[in-house]
Amino acid sequence: MVEEAETGSAAPPRRGLVLAAVALGTLLGSLAGSIVNLALPALGPDLGVSLEESRWVVQGFLLATGVLLLIAGRLGDLWGHRPVYLLGFGLFGLASLAAGLATRLDVLVAARCLQGVGGALSMAVSPAILTTTFPAAQRGRVLGLISTATYLGLTAGPPLGGFLVAALGWRWTFLLQAPVAAIVLVSGAAWLPRPPRRAGARFDLPGAGALLLGLPFLLLGLSEGRRWGWGSAWTLGALGLGLVGLLAFVGVERRTRGGLLDLGLFRSRLFSGAVLSAFLNYVALFAVVILVPFYLEEGLGRTPGHTGLLLAVQFAVMALVASPSGWLSDRLGSRVLATLGQLVMAGGLFALGRLGPGAGDLDVALALGAIGLGTGVFISPNSSALMGAAPAARQGTAGSVMAEARVLGMLMGVSLAAAVFSAAGGTTGRPWQAGEYAAFELALAVAACVAVLGAFSAALRGGRPPAAG
Repeated sequence: MVEEAETGSAAPPRRGLVLAAVALGTLLGSLAGSIVNLALPALGPDLGVSLEESRWVVQGFLLATGVLLLIAGRLGDLWGHRPVYLLGFGLFGLASLAAGLATRLDVLVAARCLQGVGGALSMAVSPAILTTTFPAAQRGRVLGLISTATYLGLTAGPPLGGFLVAALGWRWTFLLQAPVAAIVLVSGAAWLPRPPRRAGARFDLPGAGALLLGLPFLLLGLSEGRRWGWGSAWTLGALGLGLVGLLAFVGVERRTRGGLLDLGLFRSRLFSGAVLSAFLNYVALFAVVILVPFYLEEGLGRTPGHTGLLLAVQFAVMALVASPSGWLSDRLGSRVLATLGQLVMAGGLFALGRLGPGAGDLDVALALGAIGLGTGVFISPNSSALMGAAPAARQGTAGSVMAEARVLGMLMGVSLAAAVFSAAGGTTGRPWQAGEYAAFELALAVAACVAVLGAFSAALRGGRPPAAG
């Protein structure tokens, strides 16, 4: 674990400024991700592209982020977390401007991929900046505040995106991100600590090459498998190449001292259990993200605006409980809270799936609120345990592993939920019949089982409370 003596590189009065800079960047990142979805219907006619083509505006960002997270985390450990964080937001701001001015889809997707590169750089080192600045006894509370910033961005994004698209056009959902990124850049340059660069360490080029060979194919197979067909040659080929590349990456890392990913981190049951729990949490959570909008609009007949308000309940509850949960984990430890959170989430998923065609707004809000409560209780303690199980010299790597688990969980959750829904006979694009409600119930029941597995992972991972250092 990270000892308290290894943290606190910033003086106590300055720690609040460090937290403010990282929280502002986190808020922008989550806000940017959640408002872009509202721009997709409008940019299609403007650029002359179909819904299937415009999907790459979101997909390109996720793929670029997922591919580069581990590399970004290691660069942070080698070069210092501050310069990598600032470089990330510099690229993010430039890419936002390019995306807002794009007149062709390929230019827009390229700009979004560059945004993903910037997002990977900043996302990977944000937790490391905090865990090396604050003492171990405050780690859960600080990471809880960052989770709150994330969920505030996710809550505000849909209504803000809807307003911008209606009042100014879809381009402003990107253009307004550029000046906000500049504010983050200036505040980070002024407030973030300047840790010394680690001497004598080299970047692991063979490992990076193997990772860049395997991970893009794996992510592409997971994201496109539903469209290509899970048994198609394209899907199996992409997944096969991805697995071969990742096996080569593991082989390189086992023989490399000071490599891109310290596989010794996974010998810690606390670290590996926290990574697995985070992955399973996002698999379960993104079943809601992909299926519930269809349930509300096609199954219950709600308008898109009405749907956005109902979905905001989940993120609002997550924002309310994430910080108190982190504060409690500093005093009680992370295992009980993380386990309880996953079980509450599983109950909410199961209840939501069983609502059926006659559900009222209160029923839906209560079920979504339970899912948000469980996720909010889980995230901060689990993140604190994961970061606390890594040594100071590997905080950037640990943060990138945590973010990688999130991205992979998102992609797997979308694919799993869509696959179960389709295999059970569910279809979209028309008012729901009995078969769609049954398929929806089955898909959320599977997601609930995944959340229960996450609870077992949290309960069995062992380890002392994070504050124990």
